[in-house]
Amino acid sequence: MLLRKKKNRSGTISVVIVEKRLGKFKHIKTIGVSSDKEELERLHTKGREGILKHSGTADIFDDYQREVVVKLITDQLLSNIVSS
Repeated sequence: MLLRKKKNRSGTISVVIVEKRLGKFKHIKTIGVSSDKEELERLHTKGREGILKHSGTADIFDDYQREVVVKLITDQLLSNIVSS
């Protein structure tokens, strides 16, 4: 599976997941459409995560880092509540 950015006639860009079979690309799923560069980066990231989850090779370190950040934020919020 591959992630591609495809230009549309309207000037927007579609972020799509494709698969190459027998030398041809087959459209699997459209992640989203935008003309904003920041939104396109978010769609690209979402597409990469979708490919990893679909292929069964999700990055466990990325999930662990999210859990660590959430725990730190929660601990900080709770300590602010207790000290108030």
